[in-house]
Amino acid sequence: MLDINISAFLKQLDLAQDRVMKGAIRGVGRAANELANESARLAPKDQGALVASRKVTMEVKSGVRVTATVSYSAIQRSKSGWSFDYAVFLHEASNWDPTTPGTGPKFLERPLKARYRRYQQLIAEEIRKELT
Repeated sequence: MLDINISAFLKQLDLAQDRVMKGAIRGVGRAANELANESARLAPKDQGALVASRKVTMEVKSGVRVTATVSYSAIQRSKSGWSFDYAVFLHEASNWDPTTPGTGPKFLERPLKARYRRYQQLIAEEIRKELT
């Protein structure tokens, strides 16, 4: 007769899930910070406020989902008095010439698309470290 202690098995599964989440949180954080640094390198630097507005936030939902957000928000008042976020304008505009060579539009999107496999590897690496 085989006697299985199911409660011990379930406890080990819970511990494994906790360790996977710890690794995932670290990995997502590393990936987000790497993306933030690379995007800051590519962001226009004319006034400096854009790069200074860079923000990385992380959120863990229900212990099963980790989300990181890299954002820029540089609010400026136009000559007509309207406030607008010129971070969005600079990111999306394709018909302007940046003052700093090597910078330009899509400063956040370009490194995300170019390095997404690297970011996946960072996350997997941190999970693997936690489980070994």
